[in-house]
Amino acid sequence: MPPRPSAFSSTTKSWWPLRRRAIAMPSPANPDPMMATSVWVGVMLLVLLGTRYGLVATASLHTPDRSDSHTGCPVASRTPRLAPEVRRAQLLDTTLDLITEEGFAAVSVEAVARRAGVTRPVIYDQFGDLDGLMVALLDREEAAALQPLLAIVGEDQGDDVDPEAFLVEAVETFCEAVLAAPRTWRLVVMPPRGRSPELEARVTRSRRIVVERVAALLHWGLVRRGGPLGLDAELLARVVVACGEDGARLMLEQPDRFPPARLAALAREGLQLLPADATPAGAPRPTLPDLGPPRPSAAPRPEPDPADPPPAPARRMPQAERRRQLIGVALDLVAAEGFGALTMEEVARRAGVSKVVVYRSFANVGVLLLALLRVAERRTRTTLEGLLPTDPAGRTPAVLLGEALASLLAAAEHDPPLWRLALLRPEQAPKAVQAVIHRRRSALARDLRPLVRWGLQGVGARASGVDVEVLTRLLLSAGEELVREVLEEPRTPADEILEKVWTLLDRLPVGD
Repeated sequence: MPPRPSAFSSTTKSWWPLRRRAIAMPSPANPDPMMATSVWVGVMLLVLLGTRYGLVATASLHTPDRSDSHTGCPVASRTPRLAPEVRRAQLLDTTLDLITEEGFAAVSVEAVARRAGVTRPVIYDQFGDLDGLMVALLDREEAAALQPLLAIVGEDQGDDVDPEAFLVEAVETFCEAVLAAPRTWRLVVMPPRGRSPELEARVTRSRRIVVERVAALLHWGLVRRGGPLGLDAELLARVVVACGEDGARLMLEQPDRFPPARLAALAREGLQLLPADATPAGAPRPTLPDLGPPRPSAAPRPEPDPADPPPAPARRMPQAERRRQLIGVALDLVAAEGFGALTMEEVARRAGVSKVVVYRSFANVGVLLLALLRVAERRTRTTLEGLLPTDPAGRTPAVLLGEALASLLAAAEHDPPLWRLALLRPEQAPKAVQAVIHRRRSALARDLRPLVRWGLQGVGARASGVDVEVLTRLLLSAGEELVREVLEEPRTPADEILEKVWTLLDRLPVGD
């Protein structure tokens, strides 16, 4: 007997039956059998499609707090399709939020994608890679910070403009621009954790552009106002820009306490302290105190030549002496190359010892950094406390400020590495160092306030409305910027800085 044919074809590999199946006919129990079959097929298709797509969509809609299985971080729901320019702005905002909250080290394509609720290819399509994303963000924030400043100081002023009114209006406009874009200005004047060489370079370049515009504006204003003439407009511009940055920090830290109107009022009142017709009093200029020869910096040791014989082991030191030596090496390293260069290996190489010796003194680089900051803080505090005379009687405000500046400039020339560390700009300093500098400046401002109040009383009635708290803070900013002139390249000798500043101080009025 021939074999019974199979229900399915083995030659065509088709799942269609060879035998004709019996077709169900309508009956009272099943009036429309084809409809029942269609419903059953539709249900099966929905189940299959739901298994592949529906459950994923349901999970993303109903479990927004689910977390990544590898990192444990919450995964955002996928966002709807957006226009390219809208998506670009969203990703830049997300990156800025991530930097502000967690620092530069937290930024990655994966972190930004997870936070924005998109896949990584979306970011690659927009920016190419992580570097492209960061450059685009810095481009946007640099423009957001720089354009309002150039709008304030970039235009030529006409002959009918009152320079004093213009200055007050410019200060208030700048303050309002800071408060209108707080995240942008925090990135500039109060950088988050981590280090971004690109951000440092852009802030430095933008600061240089603004200083040049402000210097030209000051030259115009002094001539238009009628004096006082003979001032160094470029040096004064650097001081003005430094005070502006510090004023921005005050507003960002305590916007209710330091509104734009308060800082603009200080500009208005400060102009009264320096009348256009002020003439030099002819008082002798304070001299720089002699602090001895500058403290020598530890020269970096050259890389060893493999062909050279091994060096002789360093002499054994007591633990306290070894710690002081290593802290001095670390101070020179940070002052010369920044905090990014501070590693246990580099400190050991420069000190001419093995890494084991460094680790015996400091458990890790964080402990070494903390010890370095404590030593630097103690030494700078001792110097700064010596600037405040216990009895200012017999001195004019000009002499008081001149003597304090002379002592500070001499201290910076005597120990450049220490003061480079103490006066690091915010974009160059880690968050821990920023906190130390902030505490030191706040304490010094409190100690200096009674002295400033005494000096204003010596000026007379014209200084009765000056805001002592804000003026004290900005005087500190001015002093720090003048010291940077001595430390940063191209360096200006301390005696030359003091001479230029004394040209201004000697014009301060005394009494009424």
